[in-house]
Amino acid sequence: MDDIAGDLELSKTTLYLYFKNKPSLFFAVVIKGVVMLRDTFKNAEKSETTGLGKLMSIIRAYFNYSQIHSDYYRLNLSTRAPRFMKMLQNDEDHDAEIENAEEYIQLKEELLSMLTDAVNLGIKDGTIRKDLDPIQTVMFLGSAIEAIVHLSPVNQLLLETYGITAEGYLQYSIDVLLQGIAGEKKNL
Repeated sequence: MDDIAGDLELSKTTLYLYFKNKPSLFFAVVIKGVVMLRDTFKNAEKSETTGLGKLMSIIRAYFNYSQIHSDYYRLNLSTRAPRFMKMLQNDEDHDAEIENAEEYIQLKEELLSMLTDAVNLGIKDGTIRKDLDPIQTVMFLGSAIEAIVHLSPVNQLLLETYGITAEGYLQYSIDVLLQGIAGEKKNL
C-alpha cells in the first residue's frame, strides 16, 4: 500500500479512505478490466445474428482483449487462484473482506450469461446442436478458449517453428471448437 500510495502521490491514509485493504484495491483494478471485457463482448456480438456467430465474435474479441489489455487479462487470470476464491466466498478463516466482491461476481455472472445466451440462441436458431447443455458447453468453451489464448511458451515456439501465426492458430482453433458444437445451419 505504501508503494501504491507513493505512485499516486497520496498518503497511505488517503488511500485507505478509498479502499479498505489490499484485496479491495486489487479487485477494483480487476473489475475495471472485467468491465472492459464485458463491453468488448457486447460490441463483438452486436453485429451477429446467430448464436454460433455471436460465439465466434466473442471468442475473437477475447483473444484481441488478451493481446491489447494483457495486464488486465493477467490480473483477471490470477483471480482464479484458490486464495482469491476463498476471499470472494467470504471464507470465515480469511480476514480480508473484499468490499467490491459482489460487483466482481456480478460481472462474471454477466459474462457467463452472455455466452449462455449465445448458446441458447444457437440451439434455437439451429446453428448449435440441440443436444448440448448450454452451461456445460460454455464451461467447456471457456476452458478451451483459455488454452488457445494463453499459449505456453513451448506451444508458441512450435507455432513459430511451423510458420503458423497466432491469428492463423486462433482461426483454426475457433473452427475446430465451433464445428464440434455446430448444428445443421452452420455459419462459420
